Amino acid sequence: MAVPGNTVQTYDRVGIREDLINVIYNISPTETPFMSNAGQGSAAQTTHEWQTDGLAAAGANAKIEGDDAANTATVATTRLSNFTQISNKVIGVTGTDQAVTNAGRGDELSYQLAKAGKELKRDIEFTCIGAETFKTIGAAGTARNLGSVGTWYGGNIAGTATAASNFSDAADTTYADAGGAENNPTGDGLTKRNANGTLRAYTEELLKAGLKKSFELGGNPDVVLMTASHKQTASGFNGIATNTNNIADKRVIGAVDVYVSDFGETSFVADRFQQDNRVDILEMDKWELSYLRPFQTKELAKTGDADRSMILTEYTLTARSPNSNFGIFALTA
Repeated sequence: MAVPGNTVQTYDRVGIREDLINVIYNISPTETPFMSNAGQGSAAQTTHEWQTDGLAAAGANAKIEGDDAANTATVATTRLSNFTQISNKVIGVTGTDQAVTNAGRGDELSYQLAKAGKELKRDIEFTCIGAETFKTIGAAGTARNLGSVGTWYGGNIAGTATAASNFSDAADTTYADAGGAENNPTGDGLTKRNANGTLRAYTEELLKAGLKKSFELGGNPDVVLMTASHKQTASGFNGIATNTNNIADKRVIGAVDVYVSDFGETSFVADRFQQDNRVDILEMDKWELSYLRPFQTKELAKTGDADRSMILTEYTLTARSPNSNFGIFALTA
């Protein structure tokens, strides 16, 4: 059948709007499991300090009838600290860009600020988990850095575990302090790995040893934070909760989320920002993100035909009880 003459067809049209759906799909992952599970608190100074304490060792407590009371020996608390770190994102949008009609969003500046907020959360997750940075006080022209999770493990001396060690590593792993000098890990935010040493496979035996040691040091870890690769490895561990076929919602749970050990249940959580060579066994209520300046948006001075805004936060990481956690270092990716 022929098309009648002078019928306007799409092939001849100029100015047809392109098929751009009026939604923008952000494919970047925004999950921040460490940040989401840690507590939130406040800091009052750029040097944020707290104290840790512990109970005396249990023992047979029997006294003589009628005996005079003697004072019980006490131990002073341990004073720890971390420095606040400033993180921000600055967005500038021209007046023209604000005026034109944009597909998928209304106000361009608002859209970019919302996106920057998500990026800032990812930066904080990476700072705490993906980076291994010791705390530095900063100076004029030098930014302050907080001590990340990996710097709160200590106790090993010259690569050999001690009774107080809350992590395991390879015998030839080396550590350094802020001055660059090789040093034993102090577990107070001041030292970090200098070199991984000989890498070893992530095994259930390493996990069990870490859970046992954490329990012995007084911890009750509830989360094991790892890379996607290590989580796949952990799915084959014998102590996992049985893979479940959930009839109610017709889902088959193929990934292992809960591990049942002699010391309770822990959740296996994959973190996109976790270091390839480390697994963290964490008691999450012993970690806190402490904010000197919570997330805030500031309008910057307008010096031309553009609007500029900054989203900013100043925060630090509080390790309320470092020995409640255990780090497994020097793992193959």
